[in-house]
Amino acid sequence: MGEAIFSQTYSGDDFSSWQVAHEMSIRLEDGALVVSDTERHSWHLLRLYDSAVLFRIVRMKCRLKFCRTATANFYIHHYGSLDVAEISADGTIVDDGISNNVSVNKISDGLFDVEVTYLCRHPTLSIGCSNNRQPVYSGSGHEQFVLISVLVETFDAYTELSRTPAEERITLVDVGGQGGLQLKWMLRADQIKPVVFEPIPSEAAAIRQTLGRIPGSQVIEKALAHTAGVQKLYITADTSCSSLREPNFEVLQQYSIAPIFSVVGTQETDCVRYDDLFRMQTAPLPDVIKIDVQGFEYEVLLGFGHLLENCMAIELETHVVPIYKNQKLLCDVIDILRYFGFSLRQISKTPNFDGDAVEFDALFTKRRNSVSAFSEPAKRKFARITDVLGLDSYF
Repeated sequence: MGEAIFSQTYSGDDFSSWQVAHEMSIRLEDGALVVSDTERHSWHLLRLYDSAVLFRIVRMKCRLKFCRTATANFYIHHYGSLDVAEISADGTIVDDGISNNVSVNKISDGLFDVEVTYLCRHPTLSIGCSNNRQPVYSGSGHEQFVLISVLVETFDAYTELSRTPAEERITLVDVGGQGGLQLKWMLRADQIKPVVFEPIPSEAAAIRQTLGRIPGSQVIEKALAHTAGVQKLYITADTSCSSLREPNFEVLQQYSIAPIFSVVGTQETDCVRYDDLFRMQTAPLPDVIKIDVQGFEYEVLLGFGHLLENCMAIELETHVVPIYKNQKLLCDVIDILRYFGFSLRQISKTPNFDGDAVEFDALFTKRRNSVSAFSEPAKRKFARITDVLGLDSYF
């Protein structure tokens, strides 16, 4: 694996970095962490947050001693309901999950060194308890194990993230990528080529720091629009609400969420059409487009032009009430996408507006008759995309 990029040993007071994520109790005793589950039916996990582990090969070396009251196994978890490894109190590897390698070295009765290596696709590490391949269970409330130390090392994952052939990778264009990729795409980091647009420099830099670990990824520090040129970006109190359209407080004032839309500044932003970037060979042909641009979705779609004819799926946030001035609404988005051969496949209300139906997440794919005419490789790619999006298969 080469030389470690990151290395940190957690013991004693350093265990404070590991927080209870689900139904556990912990206490520090003589420099070790005593871990108990609870009687509630749930996950039982501790979690460490660190972007250093994201899109890296992670090697964890855990020294632990099972307690005499142990009724569950030692468990390593990957965010997104994925099992990494599970070890019983006698040192048996019950489950090796998504790990590349699991080894257990018995030091003395009940005392073990557990070493696990796996590809991490989330900026967290999780350890805890599982009940024989059932990580969601009702615990005993007793002490399960004493964690003496945890060594975390990370290594470059370029080879693992490159295993899907280029022609089979899903080109994901994420417009308004603040905060990074959605979890469902992070978990498929080895199957995608992400292109993220984020016009706020500080946000773009934060995304680039981790997304750059995925082969072929791009972070483009521009805003997409229907016309090229400089436009005013309204920066809001919560930057995730920033938009090329001004917030509409005639509507927003009715809702408790209104303060986060307050404009705290403006920024001149360089806008481009996506199809212009494609013609200049600086951006690829998209398979999937995800848009979260706060009231500017319609204009972004216009900027893709006839490239939408080759796109397979689109996910976007949209509105039925104009929370931004002069914005296009859901009905307008449906009309333009229908023209390019898309059907609305799923729509779900977001819970942000005090119970009112204002904002929705909408999923569109090419219509069934179009998909039936795809080549076999394209059909397979479409099937993988709809699986990620949680849509029913056409066939």
